[in-house]
Amino acid sequence: MEKYPLGYDVLAREYYDPFHKTCRNFDLTTIKAIENNPVSIPDHGLVLEVGCGRGRCIEFLGIEPTRVVQLDYSTKMLSIEDREPSLLRMHADATSVPIFKEQFSTVIGFLVDPFIGLNFLSEAFRLLTPGGFLFFTTPTEEWGKPLRDTLEMEASFSRFLTKDGDTVMVASTLISDDRLNGMLQHSGFRNIKITSHCLPEEADPVSPDIQRVADEKGISVNDLPIIHLIAAEKP
Repeated sequence: MEKYPLGYDVLAREYYDPFHKTCRNFDLTTIKAIENNPVSIPDHGLVLEVGCGRGRCIEFLGIEPTRVVQLDYSTKMLSIEDREPSLLRMHADATSVPIFKEQFSTVIGFLVDPFIGLNFLSEAFRLLTPGGFLFFTTPTEEWGKPLRDTLEMEASFSRFLTKDGDTVMVASTLISDDRLNGMLQHSGFRNIKITSHCLPEEADPVSPDIQRVADEKGISVNDLPIIHLIAAEKP
């Protein structure tokens, strides 16, 4: 087992492959959650997608690509050829973006657990225009903590098993919804909405890591919250 300082550079070539069942389960859960809880993205201004990978703003939210600036700390993720079009791609840290303040009407991130924290939230606040909108998703502590405890993993890391049989550890912080709410308020955000979502019944195959925790809790995989959707506004 090895902790890569840039684990997503190692994972980029296969991150979106069906082989990674947990990620694909997260994708489906996110799509269904947004369908059932429509997100009111501002129809004007630039959109910053942090931790973008190949980009998901078009797929998940139907945002016009000429509005989207894609940002990722992994150069390999930014170099994925099969990706969503965008206005611009940036290699930068989501907690310290080299851009003047108040440049974006919207900041979006799907699965921001590698860099979630007060530094990220305050940076998102800085980059948003007044009245700007923050929307992101992150795995739930309710699912991830029991899994990491069972696997005897460090609490702040997630592990990927690659197609070659290697184990790659990447940073991943899990935060309860109550604590998330407090962190968002502390960072200056208002009109905060946090919802938790379970794997849809049509999911097939189901990730063994999701099944494992559901079995330990004695519940169906469809009753185990695995993803938070978080929306907030800058006054």
